[in-house]
Amino acid sequence: MSVSVDRDFARFGSKSFAINKINTVEVKARHPHSQNAYFGWGLIGIICLLLFMGGEKGSGVSSGTVFALLLCAFFAFLAYRAWKRSKIIEYQLFLVTSSQAVQAIKSEDGSMIEGLRDRIERAMAGRLN
Repeated sequence: MSVSVDRDFARFGSKSFAINKINTVEVKARHPHSQNAYFGWGLIGIICLLLFMGGEKGSGVSSGTVFALLLCAFFAFLAYRAWKRSKIIEYQLFLVTSSQAVQAIKSEDGSMIEGLRDRIERAMAGRLN
């Protein structure tokens, strides 16, 4: 998506907003993925491990033990992936006009969104180069 801001317009792809019609510029940060999913997958993995550890007391490695370890490793992998996804932050730039609030752009790059907000605010104040 091409983004540009000049003295008269803020353009976000095919959408254009007149600078003199923008009342407020707002940046929101949100986590698009669950913050608790990793806890659930980890807990299921630990429960499986505890259940299978108490089951067999034989001296050799059986197929049940291998299956239990693979199952626990699978749940540990799911917990790790869920934890990594929970750390993602998505930044949204909203432009508020007299008629509505519109999400102009969203990105995981917070500095880019903050830079756009500053540029639009400078254009609103008439201080854009």
